[in-house]
Amino acid sequence: MAITILMICYTLIALWFGWYLFSHRQRTFLVFHPENTPALSKVVATGGVLLLIVGVLSAVATFLNNTVFIAAVLLIGIIIIVSLQVILVRWLPKS
Repeated sequence: MAITILMICYTLIALWFGWYLFSHRQRTFLVFHPENTPALSKVVATGGVLLLIVGVLSAVATFLNNTVFIAAVLLIGIIIIVSLQVILVRWLPKS
């Protein structure tokens, strides 16, 4: 039961963050300005779509309650989020 509740939370977070990134591909978010940099806009849009896909897959994994599928979706989500963070470091403002 606890895994199901945590997976529902993970699904909602992945869907929200994916939607947030995708909707901000032409607007400023945090310290990034994708509206000024086409490459950053593509990275943000791609990351948003991938996280939306992970959110849908995690909803399916939660519904099926298959431990291996849940672990695979969590691993894929972690890899995507960490990769996105490492890529976004390139566009951090230099002080």
